[in-house]
Amino acid sequence: MKASSSGPLVLVLLLAAGAAVFFVARRGMRADLALVREVDRTVMAEYVRLVGEGKTAEAWETCLTKSYRDEVPREKFVAAHEKRRAEAGPLLGAKLLRHSVHRTLFSKSRTFHLLYELSYPSGTQPQFAVVNDEDGSYRIEGTYHEGASETLDFLVW
Repeated sequence: MKASSSGPLVLVLLLAAGAAVFFVARRGMRADLALVREVDRTVMAEYVRLVGEGKTAEAWETCLTKSYRDEVPREKFVAAHEKRRAEAGPLLGAKLLRHSVHRTLFSKSRTFHLLYELSYPSGTQPQFAVVNDEDGSYRIEGTYHEGASETLDFLVW
């Protein structure tokens, strides 16, 4: 039997295809990181500032997605923030610790899960914000803390 000479060619083609996929994915991750930084500097910084200043009705209006506002009326949002402020004190700041990007095949929108270290007079707390661009610009879909089994449980912060 004669040995096939196409084996090395197939291997080279597979390696080239794998390298192309790797570099395209890496470029996409850099673009996502730039978006995360922009979200952190804009909507998240505005949300933290407004909540820290006690302007939670304004935060509800300007920083939250329509679906969040439909699910949580302004009055309940403000009341939940007043309760949290009474327990933990005012939100003093937030530092982005890590992020992850989520996409669906059926939508062009991106969802970011952002882990923040929140600063309060009593100390720091790690909490999550989920942000998406379904409304045309990035807005907060919800705020959470990590629950049992690494699930995200809703928590106003």
